[in-house]
Amino acid sequence: MTREHAFWQEYQLARAQRGFDPAAELGHLERAHILGQRYFNEHLRSHLWMLAWAWRQRDWAEGLAQLLRIPGSLGSLLGLFPSGNPGTRRVGPLTPQDIPEDLQALLK
Repeated sequence: MTREHAFWQEYQLARAQRGFDPAAELGHLERAHILGQRYFNEHLRSHLWMLAWAWRQRDWAEGLAQLLRIPGSLGSLLGLFPSGNPGTRRVGPLTPQDIPEDLQALLK
């Protein structure tokens, strides 16, 4: 499986959880963010998906965090992004995180 395929698979898994398990949905969106943060289009798209998630959940704090992170997606164009960051408010926007083991091979 390619990194790009895994990115879209995480999005599809997130959509499958929509309306059933919001935490699992967001978890898949975070994984998609990790997979796509090096690539501007995917990085931006992942933040827009998380903004939509926050809107559906009426999670205004997460929505605000996404509005602030969307411009930060431009960092991908310059190669500036905190590796492994899930892209949600639970981790600071510039804080690198360990990459989940199952995603590491896809990002090499």
